Formats: sequence, C-alpha cells, structure tokens
Amino acid sequence: MPSAAEGTPDQNAAPDPIVAAAASSPVGTLTEPRKTRKKPDLRTRTKQLEPGRFNLSADGGLGLIRAASPYTLLPGEAAGGFSVLNYDRHPGDVDFFQYGFQGAIGLPGRVELFVRGLPVVRTNSVNQDPTGYPVPPLDLFIDTYPTLAARQQPYFMFAQEVPFKSYYLDSVNIKPPGHGAFGSSSGDVTVGAKINLLSQDNGSRIGVGVRGYVEIPTERPGYNVEDWRHAAGASGKTDVGADVLIARRFSGIEILLNAGYKHVGDPDTGLRVQLVDSSQWGTTGFLVGPPVETKLDLKDQLILNAGTSMRAFNVSGMQFWLLGELGYMRYVGGGTPVERLVHPVEARLGIQANTPRFPRVSIGAAWQLLVNGGGNGTTRESHFQTPDGKGDINFTNQVDWELAAEVVDAFTSQGVAFRERSSRVFATNNPAFDRWRNVPSGDTPVVAMGGGNILGFITWRIN
Repeated sequence: MPSAAEGTPDQNAAPDPIVAAAASSPVGTLTEPRKTRKKPDLRTRTKQLEPGRFNLSADGGLGLIRAASPYTLLPGEAAGGFSVLNYDRHPGDVDFFQYGFQGAIGLPGRVELFVRGLPVVRTNSVNQDPTGYPVPPLDLFIDTYPTLAARQQPYFMFAQEVPFKSYYLDSVNIKPPGHGAFGSSSGDVTVGAKINLLSQDNGSRIGVGVRGYVEIPTERPGYNVEDWRHAAGASGKTDVGADVLIARRFSGIEILLNAGYKHVGDPDTGLRVQLVDSSQWGTTGFLVGPPVETKLDLKDQLILNAGTSMRAFNVSGMQFWLLGELGYMRYVGGGTPVERLVHPVEARLGIQANTPRFPRVSIGAAWQLLVNGGGNGTTRESHFQTPDGKGDINFTNQVDWELAAEVVDAFTSQGVAFRERSSRVFATNNPAFDRWRNVPSGDTPVVAMGGGNILGFITWRIN
C-alpha cells in the first residue's frame, strides 16, 4: 500500500513545459506572431522619386547634380551612380572633363558614408601662354647688371586646380575655343561621411546636416613632362573639406542650400630665384649668393551651392523632373599670384526621369553656364620685360628646344645648376643678350570663350 508521501507532488520538481505552454495559451487561442517593422517602399522613401531624395550628387552623397542634401540613406540602403561633368576654369580657359563613379550606404544614427572616384580627368588648355607666363616650377635667373632686373609679379598664369598643366608649344595647333592641348589622366578618390542633424520629416522646421570628405589624388604630379598628353597637371596633394547642408520644403518643392570650405594641399615645389651678375661672365662671381626657393601656394576654396527640382510633365507613365542649381566658388586665403584669377559662378538647368519599368534607375542631363567671363576680347601683357619694353628670355625646353639647348649650355659653363624639368627664365636688362630674347613684349589677346557645358548623371538605388 503506497504511503501518503508517494501521492504528494514533489515541490522541487521542474514545471512541465507542455503544461506551462498550455497555461500561457488557453485552448482555442494562438500565440501572437512577433511584430516586424516594414521598411517603406522606394517611392515613399524618396517622396515619389523626387530627385533631391533619390539622386547621388556628382560630388558625393544624396543630393541633386552637385548640390548635396542634408538627408541620408536609411540604414542598409545603398546606391550607386555615374556622372560626366564639364566645366571651365580661368586663367587660361582650361576646359575640364570629369568621368566619375559614386557610391553611398546608409548607417544607423542618420549617417551616410560615400565614395567618389574619378578614373578619367581630361584638361584642355585653350589660352595658356607658357612663353610669357611659364609653367611652374620655375627657375628664375635675375641679372643684377647693369641694373637689377627684378620683375613685378604675377609670373604665372595657371588654373588653381591644375597648376602644372603644360604642353610642347610647337606641337599643338590651338584654335579657340575647341582645339587646344588635351591632357588626360586619373583624378582623385573622395571618401566622406554625412550626418543628418535635423529633419522636417521628424517635425523640424528645416533639414540640417553636415558633411566631411577627403580628396586623395591618384595622378602623380609631373612637371613639364614629355608625355604631357597623359598628364592633367594636378598638384598631387590631398584636399580636405566640410559642408553645412540645409533643406526646406515648400508646398512639395524642396530647396537645398550648401556652404562649404575646402583646404587645398600645396605642392612641394614652386619658384626658385637665383641672382646673377652678367658682367662677371666667365668668372666665379657670376652667381650672386645662393638660390632662394618658395613653394607654390594654392588658394583654398569657399564653395556655395543652391538647388531645387520640380515636376515637369509625364509621358506614358514616365515622370520628368526639372532641376536647377546655382553654384559659386571663391578662391580664398593667401596664394601665389596668378594672372586674371576668376571666381566661377555657374548656373545649371537639367531634366531627369525614372522609367516605369526600372524605377530604381534615374537618368538625367543638364546644361551648365559659366556666368562670369575670363576677359575674352581684352589683352594681357607678360611682366617679363625690360623697362624699355623688350621681352626677357624663356629658355624652357617646351617653349623652344634650340634656344633652350644653347642657353642651358652657356649657363652650365658658368656653374649654374637647374632643377629637373623646370621652366627657365633669364630676366636681364643687359643688351648683350638681346639675340636670345623671345618673351612677347606687346599686348597678347585674351581668349576665354568657354562657358557652356553639358553634364550627364545616372543614379541606381540598389535597395
């Protein structure tokens, strides 16, 4: 006969899992499935494919053509893009072509990482004057006899973006505005991040974000290189920049405003000045003291952009958008003086569409106009001239091979040393050297006819 203890439940026994499950889910009921938050579809996330919320800007991150949006891709969202930019810079009416790829990904905390690569950059020199304004680096020899032949600056005439743009003067047939000295190389890789601080989507009056980036050059700088057709003329130094990004929506139209600053890296070389005394030709007194060298100082950039977009028309379910931007860049800070520096103001008007069958892809094109000119129709005059109006002596290889060989041999015999592939100018008031003089002594016409450009851009929203 069992004892009373055998019929008493064990107080220390583990609860039966089947019984526990039955108790938590009464008969006739099912357990509630775990709730998941579904990501909004692409049209919802992009305000019905609005360009400012859909595109990757050519300069990196969510935006329009070049104007950037303060908003970011959602965590896990990714996008890619391709762009073709064409613009002009002065002095020298240098025409730029940039072929770029963009990529971006959204991270938690309203953060976006982006990258831009420029595998091809082409520069076309239309109105440089390498005889009157030698291409840096420059070895400048200043004669102290019969009087000091110091010349007033500027000595140079280069676009800030490509200070070492050069070509062989006798091998190029320049017919402005289109035919000039084309050089092609790689550009740079830009890596950056953007964070959204305020959003109208979350109840703020405006959208605000900040962006920072680093531009890492991929072209190695070359100075007066023989293969100049495969060199764009860049400085080869890293640039660092940051922007404040603002957006405000008015009745379905969003306006983007950007204000940024870019610190431009300075090259390792520039101007070297050596005093000489031509009355001491053939003696050890020809060289007067050691040479003095200063590096090229490129100006930093203050960059302002504004942009917007609006619905234009619909064709067979394909929505077209009009895009407008206005950009201004001012070169700021100290810098090596150059002839006729122009701070570009550019207006862009474009159109883009998403096809009904491939709404994740947008294709657009734009017309860009450089509003301010570079002095077309006016004249300039080289500063390498004597007080009585005779030009000095430019004995750079790229300017005149025969003259360069003769003057280099003569100077080498006096103990002069030259930097490799430098431009070379001898400034002298001594009439004994008149037969070498080749710098134009009169006014030279300025050509600055470039200004209208066509841009193209594609964005693919991957997910």
